Amino acid sequence: MHNLSGRPFVAGVLATLTLAVVLVSARTVIEQRRGEPPTIQSADLNARKSLIMHDIGNVRMAMANWGEQGNPDGAVGYKGFEFPINSGNDFLFSSGVWIGAISNERRLVTTATDGDNGTNEMYPVHIGTYPQANSSADFGDWVVTSTTLERLGEPPRFYVKGAKGVDDDGDWSLADDLDNDGKPSADWDGDSLDANGDGNLRYDPETHMDEDPVGDMASDYIDNDFDGLVDIEDPDLDGDKVPGALDDDGDGEIDEDGVARGVQEYFCVYQDDIEATYVGSPDADGHTPLKIQVSQRTYAYPEDYAAEFILLDFRVRNIGQLSLRDVYMAMFSDPDIGARGEGGDAASLDDYNYYDPGRLMMIQYDDPNDDDGPAPGIFAIRVVQTPVPLESLEVTFANFERVAGGDPETNADKYNMISAGTIAPATPQKGDWRMLLGFGPSEGEWIIRPGEELPITVAFIAGGDTTEGSKNADWALRLYNNDFQGPAAPNAPIFTVGYHPPDTVRISWLPNAEESIDPITQDMDFEGYLIERSFNQQDWHALAYYDRIDTLEGEFEWQNYNLGMPTNIDSLGQYYFDDTDLIPGHTYYYVVRAFDKGVEGAGILMSSRTGNYREIKTVRTEATGASPILSDIYVYPNPYKGSHPGEAGGEVNPSKGLIEYPRKLYFMHLPANGVPGRCKIKIFSLAGDHLATLDHCNGTEQETWNLITKNRQEIVSGIYLYVVEHKADEFTPWDRYIGKFVVIK
Repeated sequence: MHNLSGRPFVAGVLATLTLAVVLVSARTVIEQRRGEPPTIQSADLNARKSLIMHDIGNVRMAMANWGEQGNPDGAVGYKGFEFPINSGNDFLFSSGVWIGAISNERRLVTTATDGDNGTNEMYPVHIGTYPQANSSADFGDWVVTSTTLERLGEPPRFYVKGAKGVDDDGDWSLADDLDNDGKPSADWDGDSLDANGDGNLRYDPETHMDEDPVGDMASDYIDNDFDGLVDIEDPDLDGDKVPGALDDDGDGEIDEDGVARGVQEYFCVYQDDIEATYVGSPDADGHTPLKIQVSQRTYAYPEDYAAEFILLDFRVRNIGQLSLRDVYMAMFSDPDIGARGEGGDAASLDDYNYYDPGRLMMIQYDDPNDDDGPAPGIFAIRVVQTPVPLESLEVTFANFERVAGGDPETNADKYNMISAGTIAPATPQKGDWRMLLGFGPSEGEWIIRPGEELPITVAFIAGGDTTEGSKNADWALRLYNNDFQGPAAPNAPIFTVGYHPPDTVRISWLPNAEESIDPITQDMDFEGYLIERSFNQQDWHALAYYDRIDTLEGEFEWQNYNLGMPTNIDSLGQYYFDDTDLIPGHTYYYVVRAFDKGVEGAGILMSSRTGNYREIKTVRTEATGASPILSDIYVYPNPYKGSHPGEAGGEVNPSKGLIEYPRKLYFMHLPANGVPGRCKIKIFSLAGDHLATLDHCNGTEQETWNLITKNRQEIVSGIYLYVVEHKADEFTPWDRYIGKFVVIK
């Protein structure tokens, strides 16, 4: 069980920005030569603390714009780390970044959180001043981009589309146009090499991107900007090949070339140089800022091979006047792995964790044999990239149990922990275990001088078991090495759904997916469509497959059904499919997905459900022809036999310790009344006892009853009577209809 701090949040999403990238290490550090670094003595009063969720893949993860992940405050509508998406399982209470260094001979550690109440030692920086960012007081400081999406989910999330290789602000230099075609060349490094054979010359997953040293973002040993300096000697390390790592073209954005790499990208900035009044729960010896500013970009993907991890890319900048020596990074995490409906001690007290040295990954898992049932999977965090190769890192893995204590209390305690270089054994028994992964170079030290940045990338990973989690961890590293890009599914089809009474939903979609080009293979590889339906957004059922009649290569031919493309085309040139025999008054979810011909190693890739589904309720209103005739009223299902498809979505009842499913009895073909008191449904036992009264005023032809009486008792098996009373307005007399239904339990 955890105490909630009540920290304020505002859910919001904004537009676009790409941060400047400066790679540094103890051996290859280039100073900023653009004046003195800023010093901020208090929190940015224009900034707004807020949460946002990654939800495009098979995990739903809450992110805070002050360096914390998860949902420790229980913000309504947010999940800490839900897996599988829409399952109700939640894997994460809280996690956050720790940054430790020696500053002025003191061991200091800045933390986003270190347990139940968070530390809040960092505060968001206002980025609403950028031209494309939303500066409304209703939104927090987030910037959102996507390779393909223009809008995702509700409340509205607007994306600025773009892909790496697009000159968004027109500041590419002539050196970028290697083939003189007026646009950036496909072969950015100019070496004509395809080291991994993926057909893409731009970013190949060598140990160092494009065979070049760490810190070299130009990646070609060429004087790209004609300033007499070559690669690692050149202060232009931001990757846009224009001198300087600031706003080269004066458009108000910091080197935003190549906007989006992922289908869902979030960007925020936060810093620790804040007054003590802004710190929520400081260390026992108080908060002494390192004077750092962190730029954080996170990536999520819908394709199956990448749908179960989130990549977090940090740039830690020294905004103070003193050099930071012996810098260490760490990820703290307090996972509480709970099945749907679990919380508090039930979810937190039955976990274990251990360290995987081969992947530099800490893993938390649930006890599969206790009273709360089978474990829903594993949660893990791994190191993906640092300025030194992964095999050259000194790693610390620590675990400590909340009830037994062991949390470090002071700056020095925390610094000693993350720099210890020791690996704790696997947890000896189940409990509410925290875990921490600290790392730094095994030789030499990381130094961040004023104005310089330290780049670190980690991944948050889910899996049904350790084998799946390890596979996902390997893919996370592969995507980082390929510049956060991988083979992509076709664009999501643009579609609509419409209800056609009495029992049909029409799904109509445009052929926009058929022109999609994979960003890695550069192939126009669309193959077909899949239409799916769900009652609960979790269990999806295929309604129809369509695919081109063709021949696929290699391993994918066996999945080539050659069913042909849709033949139903409406007057607007849209494909359509009619879904019939539906449950009256029930809510359905539909999605049209596009899939490709298959990519070796990644499989057949399909556009995401998340964010693309449409919801519709099979019920009429007055405007769509609801019947005003009381004799048309009926009950569904009748007889009621204990459960039916409309009751999907159970929740754990803590008092009973079991999952209970909702009871739903539907009264159909009611008058579509929207005025309270004008239409009432009175329910009686066969003996004439009055059990409940429903005020039907929702404006539709349907009303739902949960089979609970006015005395909060469940009704038993038997025959029941109902009386519907209705009057069109206050001047007309009541009209009545009497019916009956049967309950069998």
